[in-house]
Amino acid sequence: MTSTVSRRSLLSSLAVATGAVLAGELRAAPPKETGLSSEGLLVGHPGFQPRTVMPLPHAELPGFLSRAQLGAHHADYVRDVERLKATEEALHQANPDRYAELRRTHVASANAVLLHEFYFGGLAPETVDMPRYLVGHMSEHMGDLASWREDFTRCAMAAKAWAVLLYDPYDDRWHNTVMDSDVEGGWVGSNPLVVCDVGEHAFAKDYPRREDYVAKFLDHIDWNGVAKRYKAVDRM
Repeated sequence: MTSTVSRRSLLSSLAVATGAVLAGELRAAPPKETGLSSEGLLVGHPGFQPRTVMPLPHAELPGFLSRAQLGAHHADYVRDVERLKATEEALHQANPDRYAELRRTHVASANAVLLHEFYFGGLAPETVDMPRYLVGHMSEHMGDLASWREDFTRCAMAAKAWAVLLYDPYDDRWHNTVMDSDVEGGWVGSNPLVVCDVGEHAFAKDYPRREDYVAKFLDHIDWNGVAKRYKAVDRM
């Protein structure tokens, strides 16, 4: 009888100890998720990788976007950077009740920062001719420039948040995409080449109609920047 009680006591003690360990693991902060600051496609650039604010490349774009419009839009982006940093700090704390919410916010805020940086960095003050290097790729993947512009315009008019020309290294193709939020529309592994913010905060101070803004956007794409970014990710 004594032996039986002892075994029961032992098993009970082990169960309590195991439960305490599991509870401690649930309360524990997730891994820090750090990387090497010398790596990454955005190394050496202010903004996403070092979690800093990228300054506006152009304070205004005469004939396209005013100083007031770009300034207000950039302020929205700054808030996204702050939200990303605050979310990552919260993830490093033991807070299991908010874990799912924080992980979802992490994706949304990171995408918002990246997409805004591609958008601002991809704008040119004047029309930029597409480099010869890109002309062949455009023809191979999308047809001629005019047909690409037509389809991209349709995406920009249909989207609720972003229209994006992306490169998918898995099928080695370019695709125009519609994004209805910061987490809807792109797919895993894709690399943004041309990014157009179609939210009203991006143009409402300067344009009453989205279609007029999109038409001007297409004339202010920095194709040299697109070519440089594509060279960095093209798998061929």
